[in-house]
Amino acid sequence: MELLWAAKSPMTFREIMDIAEKEWKKEWKAQTLNTFLLGLQKMGLVEAEKGISCNYYYASCTKEQHIHNWTRKMVAECYGNSFSRFVAAFIGDGKLSKEEAEELKKLL
Repeated sequence: MELLWAAKSPMTFREIMDIAEKEWKKEWKAQTLNTFLLGLQKMGLVEAEKGISCNYYYASCTKEQHIHNWTRKMVAECYGNSFSRFVAAFIGDGKLSKEEAEELKKLL
């Protein structure tokens, strides 16, 4: 996802595969990358546009939007949509540093 989030424009399958091989040193088969991209599409993170000779892949949201959506979903599912229960779980032992307490006050 980092690659698609950072991309200035949609990327072809071949461009993604080339980066995986050359920069990430991954020896993926085409089917592996295809399965991965299809999974990201099913999760709603990636979209594909059909071009004349190939598909163009791009992130359907920014990284910040994804983190926001994921956090909201986690709070809803794990903490009954209760922000206070989430913060209590985050604090755990009840000890916040002065900096953390000040940051939390600013948010509230």
